[in-house]
Amino acid sequence: MKSLLKYRILKFSFTCVASIAFYLGLPQEQRETLRTYVKQEFFEFFNIDQEVPTQIPQDRFLPDLSKVDEETAYYFNQILRYSESRPNTEGPIYKWNKDIYVHLYGNYSSPNKKEVMKVIKELNRLIAPRRIHLVKNPNRANSFIYFGSISENNKNSKSGLRLNGQYYGHFNILAHKQEIQRAYIFINTHDSSRKRQKHVIREEITQSLGFLNDTYDYPESIFYQGYSESNTFSEVDKRIIKLLYQ
Repeated sequence: MKSLLKYRILKFSFTCVASIAFYLGLPQEQRETLRTYVKQEFFEFFNIDQEVPTQIPQDRFLPDLSKVDEETAYYFNQILRYSESRPNTEGPIYKWNKDIYVHLYGNYSSPNKKEVMKVIKELNRLIAPRRIHLVKNPNRANSFIYFGSISENNKNSKSGLRLNGQYYGHFNILAHKQEIQRAYIFINTHDSSRKRQKHVIREEITQSLGFLNDTYDYPESIFYQGYSESNTFSEVDKRIIKLLYQ
């Protein structure tokens, strides 16, 4: 047994050394052949099963829109299948497949925190069985909300993303196989009124759940692209949020 193991180690080691020695000097076709051979030897040596990668369908989280009214189906597609970065290209739908733990940091006031709690309470009714929790310990969090100025955000943001330009609020998400794993939210408390901040808090938290786009379709919607100080969900907002999560 030891001799066999020793032989396999020597064989694998020789393969690696030979690859390093000759790889750069070989023609492209031979390099590809050698790369494939070394990869196969690696998998065989460590007894690793080679899985065939599966492509995740873009409609993985797409609900049955035939069972809802035309207005709701239209707005669902507009808000979830498009975004500001791809306004004309239909993309995949993202959502959380686990509970969300939100941590607040930066220069937030008591009214800011109160508004966050209000929004969380309303959203929890709409996204059940998922739930959003507010946590003090950042190590428990998977969603982070920073309150302050743009320059302060650029110094302290946990996402490392720098914002260039004027923003009342901003969010970005990290996802794997269309399941949201992390969310980073910025609320500008330096350049906006308290009423405006209420709207931005509601909008950015909700958008970080997978509602990526804004449109001019419904001025009363929290996803209205124009200036708004609305701090309630419209009926069509509630319908598309329920449609994704319930």
